[in-house]
Amino acid sequence: MLLSVRGLKKEFSDSVVLDGVDFRLDGMEKVALVGRNGCGKTTLLRILTGEYEATAGSVQWARGAKVGYLSQHAGETMMPTVWEEARRGVLEQMEAHERLSELEKRLEQDPTEDELEEYQRLHDHFLNLEGYAAERELRNVLSQLGFTEDEYEKPTSALSGGERTRLALSRLLLEEPDLLILDEPTNHLDLNATEWLESWISNYRGAVLLVSHDRTFLANSAQRFLEMRDGTVKAYPGPMEKYLKVKAEDEARLAEVARRQALQAAKLDEYVRRFMNSQRTAQARGRLKQLERLREVQVSAPKAERGMAGGFGKVERSGDIVLEAKGLGMAFGDERLFKDLDWTVRNGERWGVIGENGSGKSTLLKILLGELEPSEGRTRIGARVVAGYFRQDAEDLDPEMTPLEFCVWELDMMPPEARNLLARFLITGDDVMRPIATLSGGERNKLSLAKLTHQSPNLLVLDEPTNHLDMDSRDALVEVLRDYKGTLVLISHDRQLLGLITDHTLDMRRSGPILFPGSYADYRQRQAKEAQAAAATAAKPVATQAAVATVTLSPRELSKEIQRLERELETAEETIHAKEEELKSVEAKLGDPVQVDDLMGLTKRHGELQVEIESAMGKWAEIGEKLEEARAMQGRA
Repeated sequence: MLLSVRGLKKEFSDSVVLDGVDFRLDGMEKVALVGRNGCGKTTLLRILTGEYEATAGSVQWARGAKVGYLSQHAGETMMPTVWEEARRGVLEQMEAHERLSELEKRLEQDPTEDELEEYQRLHDHFLNLEGYAAERELRNVLSQLGFTEDEYEKPTSALSGGERTRLALSRLLLEEPDLLILDEPTNHLDLNATEWLESWISNYRGAVLLVSHDRTFLANSAQRFLEMRDGTVKAYPGPMEKYLKVKAEDEARLAEVARRQALQAAKLDEYVRRFMNSQRTAQARGRLKQLERLREVQVSAPKAERGMAGGFGKVERSGDIVLEAKGLGMAFGDERLFKDLDWTVRNGERWGVIGENGSGKSTLLKILLGELEPSEGRTRIGARVVAGYFRQDAEDLDPEMTPLEFCVWELDMMPPEARNLLARFLITGDDVMRPIATLSGGERNKLSLAKLTHQSPNLLVLDEPTNHLDMDSRDALVEVLRDYKGTLVLISHDRQLLGLITDHTLDMRRSGPILFPGSYADYRQRQAKEAQAAAATAAKPVATQAAVATVTLSPRELSKEIQRLERELETAEETIHAKEEELKSVEAKLGDPVQVDDLMGLTKRHGELQVEIESAMGKWAEIGEKLEEARAMQGRA
């Protein structure tokens, strides 16, 4: 058991957020914490990490458990540069390596006995920490999460909010705590980084608690689900399909129990009211006791939670060409985003725009809509085009206004009409009078979507519209966009949304843009086929050799080829054995550095042997595959 939560309760001055939360986490579990926006997930995480104190209940950790937490607003305090901040994740290994280097220089001169003992102790610890791989892993994680080598010395003070979140995630992954708590980790990741993170989580040796509204990400990462609703948590088995099925079955069963109990309660109540103070008073009193006992255990049917109910009205048809770019390129100083983009968006098309972080996706939209001047090339907007633009994180909303004021003054609506519009996007009650600055990210996004549906543009340009939206709201957005009759340009890292909505794809890559005349799902299928073809091509020499052997080798020659491969395999095994024995000998000598003349050279040889053994193992596997193929041919001969 890594974590046990019992009877957890959290009250604020005006509300009860958590009320009797119970669950446990075991080591190496990958668990998703799901629920609608505002249900208390982040409050629970803050109690687990010590930011909040619970009103009641207990949180028990395994002794010595190390916890890492990525909040939605990560990276408030950071080291001066990207490299220094990420390096904190492997600080122990890196500092040990630096100290070993200092000691190695001393050992070449006249080391003291204390220095020899320190070197032995520190080197053993360094090996246990897998220190030789630390810097390589540091560079790999930074690369996978979108940082290039020329950004390593970039000041963290100059990073955007998304870059700071990615850097904080890099450090946490490198730290490898016993439990990694990730709150919306994919919000600022591109698709490649998201898929890499899925793979990393699957192979992680510790436990992970995920909060995310990305269905595809959870389906590929979570083994178990904790659903938060009405202040409590209920556990469901994974994967995602099983969780949804079991949840639906539980709710149907609960609804049936509630229906039967309500029917029985109604019958008992009717009997009591009819026969109390009559000849059947004794029986009525008995029924009353039954009714009271029933009400003590009576369950309520699951509440059907409201979802977004907004939609676009009729849109006027634009000209055939909606957007056009010719030879388009953009650079900021020496930083080149993209170049040579020829792109035409036609009426009724639905384009998904994907690509690496920093490839210029959002910049491209601003150029197309006339908000930025390109470095080269030209753009034009077609005839009768009315554009509606959803900016990432709703950055165009006035934070001082209330949602009601925004609708009245910016959208020229009457207050009753404005309240109806906001209610369709789940902004109700006192929330319509709160300053926009105090709304959650999801609420601000819903307000932006409400604005667009009221305007009914015939060109809809959306930049990450699902950020901060819960799963139910994302599902509702899918239906809204399916019904939309205009032209759509969508930047998103939500693979489900892209797969269900788009019919064309623009992949913004640093190597050059790629236009694909199909949906995102079709594009990924093509990429997978190309990857398979490339792998087959890489293996083709072996396959060709086998094919030639089938045609040209006689049974006797094939027998000789098998004998040759068997000798090679035996030699490869002997080589591996010899190097492993040498490695053991080196490690034994390093364990007693007092007796070693060239300690620095011996340490270097230790690292070389590890690489040589890995290479020899690869060669051994390759010879084994060839031998299996040859034996298969002999069996068919």
